[in-house]
Amino acid sequence: MKRRKAIAAVLAAVLSLVSASAAYAEELSEQEMTKQEAAEVLDQEPTEQEAAEPPQEDATEQLSYGKVVDAAEDAESLEGEYIPVLMYHHFAIRNMGVGNGVVTTTRELENHLHYFQSQGYKIISLEELDSLLTATERDTHAEGLGLGLGKKYLCITMDDGYFSNYDLAYPLFKKYRVPASVFAVTDYVTNQIGIQKFTWNQAATMEKSGYMKVYSHTADHQPVVAGKEEAFLDSMHRSEETLTENLGTKHVKAMAYPNGRYTEAAQQLLDEDGYVLQFTVENSVITRKTKRDAIPRITIESGMSGEDVVRKIELTAENTFAAEGEGNET
Repeated sequence: MKRRKAIAAVLAAVLSLVSASAAYAEELSEQEMTKQEAAEVLDQEPTEQEAAEPPQEDATEQLSYGKVVDAAEDAESLEGEYIPVLMYHHFAIRNMGVGNGVVTTTRELENHLHYFQSQGYKIISLEELDSLLTATERDTHAEGLGLGLGKKYLCITMDDGYFSNYDLAYPLFKKYRVPASVFAVTDYVTNQIGIQKFTWNQAATMEKSGYMKVYSHTADHQPVVAGKEEAFLDSMHRSEETLTENLGTKHVKAMAYPNGRYTEAAQQLLDEDGYVLQFTVENSVITRKTKRDAIPRITIESGMSGEDVVRKIELTAENTFAAEGEGNET
């Protein structure tokens, strides 16, 4: 009897230790998950522009509220009524980890291009975008915000002029036979400042292929400062001279504002200088109401699949039409 009691006591002690170990392991697991979540939050920390924008309803929220059918109907009804312009930056072979939220892997980019084509998007150059906008501007009898294009169009742009645009992205654009545009900081390319940039010879190779064109992102990446627009215009002139010297003259003058910052005075100066396409970082799509000197773009973030990108395009379009529609009613 005493032996049985002793065995029972030992078993109880063992069970108590096992229970305590399990609880401790669970606590450690929760701590690790918290660290991982914190890392993801840091990776997705919004920019000043994004922080100022109202939150968008994502797909999971739509599912939880049973709005999937309505969202699909809204997206379909807007097809051909707007043009999204996507903004990429840097590319890599593998995920770069926390703190590199706008670095797209080659696998992700290829998935994007394949999915765009499977969804019926025609990817166009900035020259084609200019022609489409010119055609809609001539249609003075059109009403509403929609462009009435009858087809889904999309533009791909990249900022800064990284070597990865040439080394990793360019081969995929050739493979899928789609055009793309780079806004390069010309002094950074000439002097190889910061993260490695492509060379002017490499830029010329991309341009000769017909699949990529290089445009201005200023000479020094200095954002517009109110009251100092002439200094900004000087940077634009230096940038354009470098582009012309190395790549020749473009049929369409286009540029992207550093950090997306601009002023009315800067817009007017560039308008007078012949820049017919001026790009910002405002999260929106091109509609009939869009001004050529403030063209919005949708930021592509790390980890996004082609389906994610298209979902973001459609939600952005829905929000754009809702906001601009309300604006017309007031």
